[in-house]
Amino acid sequence: MNCLRCNGLTVSDDSIAVEIGSSSDFHGWRCVNCGMIVDDVIQNNQRALKRPRRSGDSERRRYDSQAA
Repeated sequence: MNCLRCNGLTVSDDSIAVEIGSSSDFHGWRCVNCGMIVDDVIQNNQRALKRPRRSGDSERRRYDSQAA
C-alpha cells in the first residue's frame, strides 16, 4: 500500500496507546517516509468531511441577547 500524502511505503502498525489510567489497542497503517498514520477513525472522519452539505447547513445560527 502506498501513502496518500507522499506515495511512500506504508506498513501495518499495531501499537498500544497508553494514557493515564487506560490503554487502547491501535491498528492502522504508517508511512515509513513521512510518518502519516491512517486507521479506521481517521478514514471515517475524512469520509464525513467529504459528504456534500445540504443547502441550509452552511448558514450558522446567531444567538444574541434579543433571541428568546
